[in-house]
Amino acid sequence: MSEQQASIQSLSLHPDDLPLIPTTGFPIDYTGPGDRAPPMLEPQQMTAFVATMSPEQQEAFEVQMAEQRTALRLQEKRQARLIASSSIMMTTRLVRVTLLDLPPEILTHVLLYLPFTAVVTCKKINRHFRVLISESAKLQYYIHLGMYGMVDNPCCDIPISERLNQLLVREHRWEEFDFDFYRVIDVPAVAEYKRRQLSAGVFSILYESGVLCTIQIPSEADQEVEWKEVRIAPFLINSGKRVFEQDLQVLITAQPRVVDTILAGPHTVHEIQVHLDQLSTGKPHPDAQRAISFETGEELGEPWAGVECVGDNLVLVLWDGIGIHAPDDQVYVYEWKTGELKMRLSAPFGAYRFPLFLTVHIFLLPNAITSELEYWQIPRDMSEPTSNQPFFILSLPRLSCGMVFHEIYCSARPNPTNGPQTASNPFYNNPHHAIVAFDVSIRSADRPRNVAGFAFFVHRSSLVGFLDIFASSTEQPTPVPYNDWGPSACRWFSGAIDDYLIGWTGGMFGQRYTPRARGTAPLILLNFNPIDVAKALVLGKHTSNTEMGDEDNCDVDQGDGRRDIEENQGRRYAGSHEKVSSQSHQTNALGFAQEPDTDPSSSGPRLRIKTVNQGLDPLDDPGHCFENIVYSSLPYTVRSSLEKYKFQNLFLGEEYVLGTQTAEGRKWIKQLHILHYG
Repeated sequence: MSEQQASIQSLSLHPDDLPLIPTTGFPIDYTGPGDRAPPMLEPQQMTAFVATMSPEQQEAFEVQMAEQRTALRLQEKRQARLIASSSIMMTTRLVRVTLLDLPPEILTHVLLYLPFTAVVTCKKINRHFRVLISESAKLQYYIHLGMYGMVDNPCCDIPISERLNQLLVREHRWEEFDFDFYRVIDVPAVAEYKRRQLSAGVFSILYESGVLCTIQIPSEADQEVEWKEVRIAPFLINSGKRVFEQDLQVLITAQPRVVDTILAGPHTVHEIQVHLDQLSTGKPHPDAQRAISFETGEELGEPWAGVECVGDNLVLVLWDGIGIHAPDDQVYVYEWKTGELKMRLSAPFGAYRFPLFLTVHIFLLPNAITSELEYWQIPRDMSEPTSNQPFFILSLPRLSCGMVFHEIYCSARPNPTNGPQTASNPFYNNPHHAIVAFDVSIRSADRPRNVAGFAFFVHRSSLVGFLDIFASSTEQPTPVPYNDWGPSACRWFSGAIDDYLIGWTGGMFGQRYTPRARGTAPLILLNFNPIDVAKALVLGKHTSNTEMGDEDNCDVDQGDGRRDIEENQGRRYAGSHEKVSSQSHQTNALGFAQEPDTDPSSSGPRLRIKTVNQGLDPLDDPGHCFENIVYSSLPYTVRSSLEKYKFQNLFLGEEYVLGTQTAEGRKWIKQLHILHYG
């Protein structure tokens, strides 16, 4: 074999094994990687070189050159793939490294899409997040809104830092029962009252004479106040207000009229009129296109009405307050702006009282006849079909033989809303998390006057959440037994505990509730906010560890409230009877801590105690009204004031406690006492 043949044979290799530089020994063209061509001789040299070969050698040479060109192309492709892969890996590493280098404004915007508990958790990731969250007024405001169960008002133009300051100051005042001003307002001497109500910051008194007196509760100590009177005597039976969203006042009147029919003979019916007025002006509301009125088909001894208005929907429950003829209870659902009747329901006498909105289009009716909580769906427009039965039912605890529910009232404030339209407040209580109070009376079927009172509390969010937990595909709803939904979600109380009366729903707003005392006593505030419970538990453990000298075990973050709050927030409390407080003390049946006597002249700090009740407790049922023991475990904290007050009734607002003082032995309100907390 000649030297040239050996050289050609040495190049007959697999393409992947070919070297970049051929072994021919001839000059080649070294161009860039992307433009590299097969090695070439100068044209004259190539022609002379090929001419010296035999025909067989020339054929072999052409094959070798083609293979080399193919090998070079494959090698270029491999290099291109390696370069592209390296670029992707470098880009990925670059993103991971520079995530925390994003501008603080972008990171803040991203964190605001997380639950507030997740934002608190992010503080534990590293120092960068901790500094960012701690120094951002937006994130701190967002965290504290969630902690206190509040919602921001986007219509307010107050700076975020000022909103945060107002929120912290107000919650601190509630925590310490440290009002920023105390004011007494005299009440006009009209007559004995029939009903009194606090709704949307307006206190109203309906007198027996049919006169309705209203007053806007002041938010400042020197704010001027003025009583307004509405005289539709003597037919005014109830009123409702939706000041926050629509500046709406609803007045219900019942005009009696005697009719004579062939079958029933002469009897009295009532023309029910729903007056939709603008509270700020006292004139008919401009959005109300048509008056709402109807006539009762049955005779009512004394018409009573319960009304709630949310969004465009108005629910009116009408019943006979005397019940001589025992007519059926009636429920009317209107679209108040157009006056269209969306739904009409009826139930046996004594079934329904006040409605409760769970969402804008779902309301709840406690049924005292069936011992159930009924969920009703409101059609969104007139084309949707209506149903004559509730679509979801929760059962109440079963009663003992011979016992029946007398009445069940329910209330929650604030109501669900489509959002504020015009409001000066920078924030407001989240309606979804508001506590619902049920005032329950039970009597013996044989002895109607022997009535026992109870109350239970449950979050509106829990009542809505049961729709997903116990969802059913059947058209006929099956009532969910109390033991399946109630013990973990409710907290039951007897109607009278020690020196306090439980069950009056006026003393409730948001997640707070204050019972009224029998005489002179401290104010008590029950807080059903799970974050407040978690904070009290953390502080209780911290105090215990500090008293034992074990300060290293305490995990308290003074920057944003408490560390580990988000872990405690979702904890289930059933089965635990632990009561935690910051001091050693004794508690009564309500969980109210007995405050130690404090010398007013002492310069030391005044002791203030908060207790936590998180146990699965049995209801105190001395009259054996229930067939089985009723258990409940919804946790709450209890706070008491150091000062003592004597109020006949208590009303709770978003910013204040309102106490009334009446004349001895008469239903005559003399004064309103306002304890304002900001």
